[in-house]
Amino acid sequence: MMKIALKYSYDGSKFSGSQTQPNVQAVEDAINEALNHVGIYEPVLSGSRTDKGVHALNQISTVHCGDFWNLNRLKDQISRHLNPYINLKDIWIVDQDFHPRFSAVAREYRYIIYHGDKSPFLSDFVYFYPNLDLKRLNLALACFIGKQDFKPYYKVGSGEKSTIREIYKAYAYQIQKSAFSINRYSDKPNLTIIKFRANGFLRAQVRLMVANSIKAATSDEKLEEFIEFHKAQKPLTKMPAPPNGLYLKKVFFK
Repeated sequence: MMKIALKYSYDGSKFSGSQTQPNVQAVEDAINEALNHVGIYEPVLSGSRTDKGVHALNQISTVHCGDFWNLNRLKDQISRHLNPYINLKDIWIVDQDFHPRFSAVAREYRYIIYHGDKSPFLSDFVYFYPNLDLKRLNLALACFIGKQDFKPYYKVGSGEKSTIREIYKAYAYQIQKSAFSINRYSDKPNLTIIKFRANGFLRAQVRLMVANSIKAATSDEKLEEFIEFHKAQKPLTKMPAPPNGLYLKKVFFK
C-alpha cells in the first residue's frame, strides 16, 4: 500500500462544507465517492476544514491505495468520476507519517470583495460591498498580526482546545482593472482582496476578522473603536462576513 496526497480545487457553493457529514453532500463525500469507483474505499483526510459556501483553490487530502497504480492513470480515473464542481489538480506519494492537517505549518486564505454592480453570475464567488478605504482597512487588519488569543473571533461550540493562533500576514490590496467589470478601465477599484496567513485558524475566524475589519474601515471613529475593542478582547460584530467570498488558497508543509 502507498499513501498519496490529492491536491484539488472546488466550488464551495455546491457543497455543505468540506468535511464529510450525514444526510448532506460535503466535498469529502464527493471525493470518497469518486475514489470508491476506482476501488479505493478508505475515507480521505483533509488539510483544512471549510464551511458551507467557502471555496478552495488548493485543498490537500490523503488516502491509502494499492501500490500497483500509475499515478497519472489514477488521476485520470478519479477525475472521470469527480463531481463537476471539483477539479483534481495533482497526485503524489507521501510518507506514511505525513498527515494533511497535523503536518501543516501554515494555511493561507483570500477573501474577495467586489465593488461593482451586483450580478447573479458572481454572487456565489464574491462579497458585494461598496468601495472600502484601503488605509483604514489595513490598519484594522494589522491588529490581528502576531500570536494572540482569538477567542472573540471564532464560532462558539467548535470544540477547540486552544483559541491561541499566530497570524503571519494580514493585509488587503485593491485591483482597478478586473475581468468582472463591464468597464475594464474604471478609475475606481473593482476588487479588494484580503489575505491571511497563519499557523492555523479557528472555525469562522477569517470571516469574523473580515467582518470586523470592514466595519472598522467605515470611518476613523469606527477604526479607533475597533482598536480599543480588540485590545479589550471584544469584537465590533459577531456576525461573520458571508462565506461566498472566502477561498482556501494554500496549505503549507515542512
